Amino acid sequence: MTFKNFFHTNRIRFIFMVLFSLLQPFVLIGASYLNMWEFTALRQHDGQAWLLIIAFTTLAYLSSYAFDWGSEYLLTRQVQEFNHTLRSKIVSHVYHDHKNYQTSQVKNRLTNDLNTVNNQSFNLIPVICNFLGYVIFSVIALLTMHWSLLLLILISVAVSLILPKIIEKPLQRATEKASHQNRQYLDLIEKWLSGIAELERYLAGDKLTSVMHKGARDLEKANLKQTQEQQVLSIITNGVAQIMILILFVWTGILIKSGLVTFGAIAVIGNFSHYISLAIEYLPFYFGLIKGTKTLRDRVTAATLPVKTDGQNLVAPFAFSTKDLAISFPNGETLKFPDITVNYGEKILLSGDSGAGKSTLFKLLLGILPPSSGKIAFKDQEGKVIKPDLAKIGYIAQDPVLFPSTIKNNITMFNPKLNQLAESAAVAVGLKPDLTQFAQGIETKVNLQKLNVSGGQRQKIILARTQIHDSKILLIDEGTSAIDQAGTRAILQELLKMPNTVIFIAHNFDKKLQQLFDREIHLSK
Repeated sequence: MTFKNFFHTNRIRFIFMVLFSLLQPFVLIGASYLNMWEFTALRQHDGQAWLLIIAFTTLAYLSSYAFDWGSEYLLTRQVQEFNHTLRSKIVSHVYHDHKNYQTSQVKNRLTNDLNTVNNQSFNLIPVICNFLGYVIFSVIALLTMHWSLLLLILISVAVSLILPKIIEKPLQRATEKASHQNRQYLDLIEKWLSGIAELERYLAGDKLTSVMHKGARDLEKANLKQTQEQQVLSIITNGVAQIMILILFVWTGILIKSGLVTFGAIAVIGNFSHYISLAIEYLPFYFGLIKGTKTLRDRVTAATLPVKTDGQNLVAPFAFSTKDLAISFPNGETLKFPDITVNYGEKILLSGDSGAGKSTLFKLLLGILPPSSGKIAFKDQEGKVIKPDLAKIGYIAQDPVLFPSTIKNNITMFNPKLNQLAESAAVAVGLKPDLTQFAQGIETKVNLQKLNVSGGQRQKIILARTQIHDSKILLIDEGTSAIDQAGTRAILQELLKMPNTVIFIAHNFDKKLQQLFDREIHLSK
């Protein structure tokens, strides 16, 4: 997220944005310069020249508004396109990184982080160009009038910047005193009011009143002292500023009297002084804001980089085994798992006590959680250990994830090549009767806010999704908990006919349902 990238988003647009931002102060300085000759024309009673200058001045002011609007419009377009590119790269990075990103973290990166960087970096480009233009063109205008005016203005600006730093120490001491007194007062309130019941019991309310009154009086004195120091600083700085302005006007008058500058200079010299003073005051502040976002810009840049792979070919896993697998949590709890071997095509019922780690085992297999010790070995169809493509493992979580699109798209996961298989997958998992309840059938759009599909229908959609994508290993966590027993049996019979390796977490299955599986693995704490 660099200024170079921002520039390359649209070079021509960026150049015109900067150009308009520089032209805006150029025409304003030009208008001020024309004002000088306007007053001179009035003094010389040259009505024709005066009207002509008025016309050009009006045109200059109108142009300044146009350039200002144009630069803001181009900036908005540039930022929008830049953000769109960044968001696409961030989403792509998260998608391909296969890490367990928190939703709030990704949301913050896509919204707040980008807005912060924009407001404190890229949105400042036209403003900085404006102030640079004011300085450059004011200096040029002053040099065409008389070099001594520029020198005097620079001295005035330097004094206005340095003076507060010289006399700010008393104000700092007063501010620190007020802050200290405020902390003491809050501490006083906490200590005395926490024992108010005891004070009431012994009728010692007068003591509470006197203590609180003294604390408030001390805080008031500290705040009053701070205000006094602020007023003194304001009086001194404003007084010196007025003296410098008076000197500037007196010197301008001397130059006019000597015939070194035109009469109208007296009317515009204050404008040039104001432009230069304002720019010198704010430019360091804006550059400081930009510098302050460097760390955040670097983090956003890192989040947009393509995910690097280790160069090895990843293979879809068919089976797996675990050895000495364990995971420790921040709260000190540790889950240890028995050594497990699951062969290709096996249908496993995974059971166990609540908290024994059934869902955690799935997350370890999926790479969502890293193991604290032990290892997982994934194997191909021949039983050889491979570097697995974990994205090829099918997973049905306890809370099925659907998207605000059609039921068909939720089954195919937006792969148009699978559209023709969606209907048959819906039939296989018993979803077909549910689709008849919707006017648009499988083309019905899922409404996540109004939840126009039931919990059981959601699980069937996910089951159809896993079937159509033909994952060689299928992990199902309570995948039929919202479906009645008859429906569960029908779905399991169809599901377990497939050659895939299936590990199914379930509670309270009767013996008939348990017998549908090849074997059961029971986890205990």
